Amino acid sequence: MSKREVNNLCIKGREALRRRLTTLSSWAAVAAALAFAPQTAFAEEATNAEEAGGSEIIVTARKREEDIQSVPQTVQVLGGSDLEEFGKVTFKDLQFEVPGFFMENYETRATITMRGVGAQVPGNGAAVAAHVNGIYMPSTASSLGWIFDVGQIEVLKGPQGTLYGRNATGGAVNIITRRPGQEFDFGAKLEYGSENTVRAYAGLDAPLGGEWALRLAGTLTRADGRIINVANNKRIDGNEFTGGRLTLTGKAGPVDVDLFAQYTNETGGVGELIALTSAGKPLYGWNKGYYDNPTKPVGERDHYLVGLTLSGELGGGYSWRSVTGYTDYNEPRSLLDVNPLQQPVQVVISFPQYAEQFSQELQIAYEGDKANWVIGGLFMDSKDGETRRVDIVPVVNGLLDSATDNTVKTFAVFGDLNYNLTEQLRANVGLRYNRDRVRNRFTGNGPADSQSFDLRSTQSEVTGRVGLDYTTAGGTMIYASVSKGFQSGYNTTGFAVDGTPQPATVKPETLYAYEVGAKSTLPGNNGYLNFAGYYYDYRDMQVRVGGIPLLPDGNPDPAGVPFYTVLNAGKATIWGFEASLSNFRLSDNLRLDLSAGYLHTKFDEYFTLDDTTAQPVDYSGNTLPRAPKFQGTAALTLDKIAVGPGEASARVEYQYRSKAFDKADNRFILQSTGLVNVLVKYDIGDWSLQASGRNLTNQRYFAFYDGRNFAPPGQFRTWSLGLSYRY
Repeated sequence: MSKREVNNLCIKGREALRRRLTTLSSWAAVAAALAFAPQTAFAEEATNAEEAGGSEIIVTARKREEDIQSVPQTVQVLGGSDLEEFGKVTFKDLQFEVPGFFMENYETRATITMRGVGAQVPGNGAAVAAHVNGIYMPSTASSLGWIFDVGQIEVLKGPQGTLYGRNATGGAVNIITRRPGQEFDFGAKLEYGSENTVRAYAGLDAPLGGEWALRLAGTLTRADGRIINVANNKRIDGNEFTGGRLTLTGKAGPVDVDLFAQYTNETGGVGELIALTSAGKPLYGWNKGYYDNPTKPVGERDHYLVGLTLSGELGGGYSWRSVTGYTDYNEPRSLLDVNPLQQPVQVVISFPQYAEQFSQELQIAYEGDKANWVIGGLFMDSKDGETRRVDIVPVVNGLLDSATDNTVKTFAVFGDLNYNLTEQLRANVGLRYNRDRVRNRFTGNGPADSQSFDLRSTQSEVTGRVGLDYTTAGGTMIYASVSKGFQSGYNTTGFAVDGTPQPATVKPETLYAYEVGAKSTLPGNNGYLNFAGYYYDYRDMQVRVGGIPLLPDGNPDPAGVPFYTVLNAGKATIWGFEASLSNFRLSDNLRLDLSAGYLHTKFDEYFTLDDTTAQPVDYSGNTLPRAPKFQGTAALTLDKIAVGPGEASARVEYQYRSKAFDKADNRFILQSTGLVNVLVKYDIGDWSLQASGRNLTNQRYFAFYDGRNFAPPGQFRTWSLGLSYRY
């Protein structure tokens, strides 16, 4: 293991646009279609295969449209309507839907893992890449945002180094929004639920003549906070979310045009921390903390996203595609009391941050009888950073007070070939060259981080995959593959054991993955039965150690010196298997869906420093953090039952995740969790009534827990009632 030390150390809002978005005129212009009732033919055909067992599900995992059962890798598709009807409207909600997927957040930083692979350093580049309509999301903070008006979500497991490049070591999540239909369509929904949650959705498809069509979509949510401040007995952290999207599709001569632009704004959604005893039990209750500075957390996030895809046919099976994207994420205000207990010492953190990115990708593709291939190039210019201030009141204000700015300029070329060796046997080969020019600047102004650095490096990496798939006479596809993924290294600053700021360079982490699987369609087209087994060789994992010193009771030690850095862990081995049965009809009106996974992870070699004592320790043999052994979902759907003048449907699902460790030392356990969710609908004409509940057994669990005197609780028991209309 390398012990080169490192660390990613760590009001201006757009109020005018927010006011416009919440006015009635803007609502008509931009807020239009997160109708949870099905609205577009594309969304129905692509995502709601449950309406006709075994019907084809189209995915774009390999940057072309194809049946999910013909893709030789593990891909799970989540229907946008299914998620929305249950109120699963944030990226965090996806983790219980997908075996092997795990997500934590602290402050507004996301730590995402897939099959145990993922960034162990909050705020740095994710090892599970998130995309919206083909546009990469550069900020892990933006991954915590809300999703709305979604057609489907494709979850790709395993390294995606060939087509998706860096920061896709563990996999990729492709969010595909609803597209305009060629007929006028309007839908809207109003919903009320627990914690005084009010949600409104609306959607409009408008044909513009010829092959042009427009879709306007929007959503508005207001909710009370779920955490009570014991200091003043008031709720904190109420959440407000506003989102609007315009999508325009059409044909300009020989060129197909697909343009979308969206804006979202969220306030609240931070600081949901409850106070704990030294034994890790809630001190005041599962929904209470003591916040005295500030008495209410402050958080606001603005996110602009624009994407333009141009494509066309070149004849003879050849085609071209251009994907241009721009994203601007800004978190102008963030302020938290991260020591939610009544005591003399207060710990207050302020961490405004930003991320901006321009990307351009060009592709040439060919589809023929023997071969399908795509070659392409990518340029990406990404900037992100934050200002961070930590006050330990009244001991020392501004103990940490710094600004971090990172820029990455990426250039990549790639190619992917699928070649039919025989009518049943196909070879799959991919290769990618990625080059990153990285600059990391750190300016320290506090007594504990008074030095400044300006660090630069250039990194290049070659990744690829090789595989075979064979389709039997009965239609079952059997496949095997070997692939490589990587996450870029970076420069950063950390603190040595004595608190001295110390810059360092972290090497890239790499993953060699071996996977075998089978995909089959059940007799009579009655659903899909898929299996996959995998083995990963994980090297140079980037991990963070250290922190603000704590007393035995979990409180910060006022006399302690901050110590934290980022290191490359040595080696880890991961293996497991997954199985799914989807769209299986028990009868004409009853459908069963099952998915499950087993995951085994182990550090083969990991010598590091203890987070508290900074003494050398050996974690070799320990389980990787955020890697539960078992995870799965079982769901029964009863649909299209005639009741009076309308039709009723219901869905009951149980989602289970076994215990996991929060850190590599394996001292702090995240308990096993089982969630029961129910949805009931009644459709009559153009109207639909809906009632749903999540975590009906009120399972108590932490979203994360690392031994401190606070932790965010997981999903509470919630309910909602909704009324929707579709014209």
